[in-house]
Amino acid sequence: MKQKKAKLKDGTEVNLRLMVKKDLDKLHNFYLKLPLEDRQFLRMDVTKKENVYLRFGKLDYDLIFPLLAVHNDEIIGIATIFRAEFGWKRNLGEVRVVVAHDYQKKGLGTILTKELFFHTIKSNVYKLEAEIVETQSAAKAAFERFGFREECKLKNHVTDINGQRCDLIIMTLDIEELWYLTEDSNKDPYFNIC
Repeated sequence: MKQKKAKLKDGTEVNLRLMVKKDLDKLHNFYLKLPLEDRQFLRMDVTKKENVYLRFGKLDYDLIFPLLAVHNDEIIGIATIFRAEFGWKRNLGEVRVVVAHDYQKKGLGTILTKELFFHTIKSNVYKLEAEIVETQSAAKAAFERFGFREECKLKNHVTDINGQRCDLIIMTLDIEELWYLTEDSNKDPYFNIC
């Protein structure tokens, strides 16, 4: 994927590009700036640099497809598709999106997610999955707008970093249902690729 420009709801232009190895320190700094409420449901302690390096240090875009949003040479968002290297889930892509607090509610998460979708259409991923905690109602609504459906709710399945047990919702989307995005993307005011 070549670098693209995108315009947010407030007119801010951002660059979208694949992450490369030299971005690791910037990515760690991005995670450090996230408020606790935005970090509490991440799968690793991103405040520890070694964890960020362990997760993203060996880039294989077939297995981990990390798309960055950059503004003024600073990472302001990351959207990633994670895939299994082998086995029965190798054609399933797990979607994760994290946006810097100051750029939330400006359409950046939507832009990043759509770019992941366009990548997925060209890959051998057949289904996308997103896991969210029930209290993340805005994230659930956003995924529903993209056509994701709730497959199941697992009661008290996860524990946040404060020790609070929460229900986990698993949402999925079949890739065939993504084709409407390629037809409607130019009509979406929050998906202005320059």
